[in-house]
Amino acid sequence: MTDHILTAITAWAAVFASLAAAVSVLVSWRGISAQNTQAKASREDFKLSLSADMSMKLEDRFNSPEQRKIRDNAAQALLSNKKLIEAEEVFDFFETVGLLVRTGAITGDLAYNFFFHWINMYWVAGHDYIQNERKISKSLWENFEFVYGVVREIEKKKDAKSVDLNLAHDLKRLKKLLQAEIEETR
Repeated sequence: MTDHILTAITAWAAVFASLAAAVSVLVSWRGISAQNTQAKASREDFKLSLSADMSMKLEDRFNSPEQRKIRDNAAQALLSNKKLIEAEEVFDFFETVGLLVRTGAITGDLAYNFFFHWINMYWVAGHDYIQNERKISKSLWENFEFVYGVVREIEKKKDAKSVDLNLAHDLKRLKKLLQAEIEETR
């Protein structure tokens, strides 16, 4: 073989080696990309699982005998408009739920599904008291207000004509719900 033929063979071998390397890089990149996509999906699944678990633990706490007594006292106070300080522990509970939603530890949808009825009822029933207390501390129960807004928006999307969206304007229904809360927590 002549030098010319050897040079041509060497050149073609270099081209094929370069193409093989490029294909190898492409295959590797696709594999890494697929792994990243899978890892992201796994993280999202894990995060949702933790969020659901945390929501169920909050629900357990909300329905514990101690919390039921606190809710009973709060509903009585809000219904009678006396000893409203009794409602603060319930407001604090929803402040925690709101913080967890705000930080992404639980989703708004989970907060809605587990607590919409109570967030809505206690926020509306306690609104005037909360606003009065905010004259002293402006940021008081701001996460409670935040989660109220979140779950209210979800309710609007699910049922724009929901009677619960107008609870602030239906005091008869609000009193009925507070009375039902008292009966349920006993």
